[in-house]
Amino acid sequence: MHDHRIQRILGGVGLFPPLISAAFASSTWDKITSALNTLEKFSASKNVLLTWPVPSVIVSGFIHWAALEQKLTPNTIVTYMSHIKLIHKLRFLDYSACSDANCRYLIRGAKNLVFYSPVQKQNKKTMTLPLLRIFGHELAKTNWSTLSKSVIWSAVLTGFFGSFRMGELLPKYADSFNIHETLLWSDVKFFSDGSLQIHNKIPKNRTEGGEFISLFKFPHHHCCPIEAISNLRSLSSANKDVAIPVFAFENGRFLTCALLNKIMLKFFKPHLGIEANLYTCKSFRSALPSVLASLPADGNEKFIKRWGRWNSKAFERYIRLSHLAKEKIFKKFVRALTLGHNL
Repeated sequence: MHDHRIQRILGGVGLFPPLISAAFASSTWDKITSALNTLEKFSASKNVLLTWPVPSVIVSGFIHWAALEQKLTPNTIVTYMSHIKLIHKLRFLDYSACSDANCRYLIRGAKNLVFYSPVQKQNKKTMTLPLLRIFGHELAKTNWSTLSKSVIWSAVLTGFFGSFRMGELLPKYADSFNIHETLLWSDVKFFSDGSLQIHNKIPKNRTEGGEFISLFKFPHHHCCPIEAISNLRSLSSANKDVAIPVFAFENGRFLTCALLNKIMLKFFKPHLGIEANLYTCKSFRSALPSVLASLPADGNEKFIKRWGRWNSKAFERYIRLSHLAKEKIFKKFVRALTLGHNL
C-alpha cells in the first residue's frame, strides 16, 4: 500500500508506515479506507464538521445516516465502526464513543429494523457439483483462448475442492499483485502420486507460516482439480518463472474475484434467472463441507472443520493434518459428491 494512504489513515501521527502497513493485509487497509471514506461522505452530505476524536453525537448521526439513508446493513455498519475505532487507536485518540452504550443501542435498533423489513436480503448460496458442471459447459462454449479457459476453470475447481476464500488465491487487481498474498506457482507443490499441495502464505486466521491445502484427483464428470491445474501449468509460463500468479492470462493480466463474479453471473443467468445473483466467489468456501454435512455421520463434523480450516476447539488450532490424512478426508467428500449427485 502507498505511504500516502497509510498517512491519511494515521492522520499525520509519527508512526512507522512500513511496520504499520505490514500489521494488516492490504485488503484490511482497503476496508479501513472505505470506512474512513464513508465517514467523510457523511460529514460532507450533512455539512457536519468532522473532528478527531469523533464525538458521540457525530457517531450517532453517522449510524443513523448509514442505516436509514444509505440503507447499509447492520453488519456493514458494525464493520465500519470497528475500523473507525481502529483509526482512533492508530492515532492514539480516545475511541470510547465508537463502542459506548449509545452506539451499541443504535446498532441494535438497526438490526431489529431488519426483521420488520418486507424484503429480506438473501444470503449467497453454496456452489454445487451440478452447477460446477454447468459452469464448465458454458465455459467450453465460449470463443475464449485455451489458456483463458484453463485459467478460469482451474481457479474454479481449486476454490471448490480446496474450500478456499477466493481472495486467498486471486489478486485484487487485474494489473498488479502482492507476492505475499497471491497464489504463485512457487506456492504449488506437485507430488508423484498425482496430488498437490498449495501454500496459503497469509490465511485470514494469520496462522504462523501459513496453511497447506491438499488437493487430490476427482475422477468424475471432468471436474478434476489436479488435471486442470496441471494443464494450466503446461500452458502457462510456470516452467520459466515460478514467481508469477497461477491464474494469469496471456496478456499479462490476472483473474480477480470481481471478474470471476461477472463470469459466474453470465454463465448461470440463463439457467437460474435472478437466482444467479446469489452465486459469487463466496459460494466456493462452503461447497465441500456442505456436501459432507448433507450426509451426517459420526466424526464428519471434525472433518468438515479441518478441511475448511475453521477453528472450533482450541486444541484443533494446533493440529496439523498430514497430506495422507487429508487424502482420507477427501475420499469422504468424493463419496458424498457421487452419492448426492448421481448424474
